[in-house]
Amino acid sequence: MFKSLDILIGFSAIMLLVSVAVTVLTQTITGVFGWRGRYLVRGIITIVHQIDPKMMPFCAQQIALAVLRHPVVTTAQGKLGTVIQREELTRVLLELAAGREPGGKSLDEYARGTLKRAIGDNGIINPADALDNIHLLELKLEAIHPDLPSPIRHNLAAATEAPSQFIGRLHSCFDGIMDRVTQRFATHVRLTTVGVAMAVAFGLQLDAFELWRRISLDPAGGYAMVPEAWQSSWHLTKVPGVALSVMLLSLGAPFWYDALKDLIALRPGLARTEQAHRQQRQSARAAVSPAPYSTSEKGDLTATGGIG
Repeated sequence: MFKSLDILIGFSAIMLLVSVAVTVLTQTITGVFGWRGRYLVRGIITIVHQIDPKMMPFCAQQIALAVLRHPVVTTAQGKLGTVIQREELTRVLLELAAGREPGGKSLDEYARGTLKRAIGDNGIINPADALDNIHLLELKLEAIHPDLPSPIRHNLAAATEAPSQFIGRLHSCFDGIMDRVTQRFATHVRLTTVGVAMAVAFGLQLDAFELWRRISLDPAGGYAMVPEAWQSSWHLTKVPGVALSVMLLSLGAPFWYDALKDLIALRPGLARTEQAHRQQRQSARAAVSPAPYSTSEKGDLTATGGIG
């Protein structure tokens, strides 16, 4: 059992190492293609259409892109923002409608006018005045209740100073739409992880069955077997083992990190149990073994009541 645990530890260590490489490659691909920002654009377009179902698609897309390029939301590299909060979206949409976005105007006048009309049809006729009132009440709330988090202060100010269908519709649909966007993005990343794991496993010819066999035969040299297992020719017998490796790598680096940590934590306790069982077996053998004859009494007849 102790040897099996060592084999599991070695196998998990190699899977963790390769899984980290798969994770890094997946994150690199995701960042290069900007998938998180693209999914967020779709989510904001859906929210804008909830506010104004009749808005033209190209206007909604331009507004969504302007939101994610806003200095409050965009990333340090100037790319599309990947995270936005509900209060941030409310503020940025009002700024865009009022023409107050910092860093230069990011909407053409047609899209800006469309957004302003949509917000006006939902109860906020003057976005600039609504922004000023919200900011003033936020300052008052910060002075009166400094312990309140900023998002709560903004939501209270928006609900108090700009009560409208615009605020109500945005707040009611934001969480549900963003949850669905997150689920779609996670599914996309998951599929990408499987694809990268397949490329890595087949590229290295990482046969899980062969890996297990080599570690069981040579635990000390098992960690170096991944590059040594590479061959220029393929064998169909490797396909099941490599396919299993793809499935195992697709579990992700966090899974193998937790598995390796648990196995390493289990090892000392198992070692103590194994040592205790060994001592018990030795004690049992010693108890049933016959006592050796004493050399001092060998041939001594007086010791057994013989001739004096």
